[in-house]
Amino acid sequence: MKKMLVLLFVVIGVVISFAQVELNMILGPENLDYFIKRNQEFYEATGVRVNITVVPYGRDVVQKLMASFLVGGTQYDIFTIDCVDVPMYAENGWVMPVDKWITEEMKNDAIPFALDGMSYKGHWYGLPWVSEWKSFVYNQAMIEKAGYKEFPKTWEEVVKLSQSLQEKGIVKYATAGSWAQKESLVCDFVAILSSFGGGFFDENIDPVFNGEEGVQALQFMVDMIYKYKIVNPSSLSWTEPEVYQTMFNGDSAFAMMWGLPLVDLDNPELSNVVGECEIGLMPSIDGEHPHTVSGPMGLAISYGTKHPQESWEYINFLANPKGSLDASINAGLVPGWESVWENPLFKEKVRGADKMLEQAKYVVNRPRVPWYLEFSPILAEELHKALTLQEEPQTALNNAAQKAVEIRNEWEKNHQ
Repeated sequence: MKKMLVLLFVVIGVVISFAQVELNMILGPENLDYFIKRNQEFYEATGVRVNITVVPYGRDVVQKLMASFLVGGTQYDIFTIDCVDVPMYAENGWVMPVDKWITEEMKNDAIPFALDGMSYKGHWYGLPWVSEWKSFVYNQAMIEKAGYKEFPKTWEEVVKLSQSLQEKGIVKYATAGSWAQKESLVCDFVAILSSFGGGFFDENIDPVFNGEEGVQALQFMVDMIYKYKIVNPSSLSWTEPEVYQTMFNGDSAFAMMWGLPLVDLDNPELSNVVGECEIGLMPSIDGEHPHTVSGPMGLAISYGTKHPQESWEYINFLANPKGSLDASINAGLVPGWESVWENPLFKEKVRGADKMLEQAKYVVNRPRVPWYLEFSPILAEELHKALTLQEEPQTALNNAAQKAVEIRNEWEKNHQ
């Protein structure tokens, strides 16, 4: 009888333990209603509850995460992870590898940059969640007024088109950039640098962005403001929302935009240019490097979670191809799976999907180094000094390169 009671207690204890599994997640305020809806669906399917801690988007999330990591990583089970943070988290052992759950089918279906953004030194640290890049968007109606049928492929031709648009009074400024001294400026520089055929670091993590291509790219950004006068000067204090608004208002003829741009540009509640805009490949210095910047984010699991299997089931529920299709249709998130891009329902909802998928072949991530969090603000500061004519482009990039080496060496010294 005593043995039976003990056995009953153990069995009941196991059932109660499973039924009471709760996961904690931290994220920004975007798409909160969508997460609440999906969390309820996950609970109904598994009996596992997911609690959400909402904080302002950006580095506030990172700071709270790091505070949790430093005391065991148990406060949050699941979090969104930016591709630029993967190396830092992985090197410090703060994020759980998910290799054992990633199937060959997933690897074959993933758009390469999206899954690569979640990888570091041969291990996967999350599933693609928001696999976006900056698309090149232009107003077809405007360029036709300027006598163009197609948007140019080279930056030289872009300047000519822009000047024609302005001379004919179609727009005051042909374009705008998110060139405030913030991460948005770094993203735009990465895009333009890559369109000039340049890169950031070599295989030894030595800076190369201050080489010929980097100087040309930054000089071109400067010239677009002061020499060609085709970029709205207010760009020096703008981030992406202000740039997007110029497109929605019909005040710009072209711009780089994250997400699924035509969905919003075709929304009459947001846009004055419904049906006028198109997606194109990024222009480049020679028409042969239509590269742009990517910004994939994933769903990841904290190293300190007490529920690794349930955490995986949750991020798989949200971010596998089936979940990603739901997120793209109902929350407008950019999928990282080719099968979703090829899905008829997705194509029906997202005008320009084929062109966007073509651009996905020519995307580059920001530098994948574990000390990016320290380096990026310095780079943004030096880029902004060049754009505000406080420094020559070569000087600004040399300063940033020198600081990059110092930060790298200090990091390596502390992690020997």
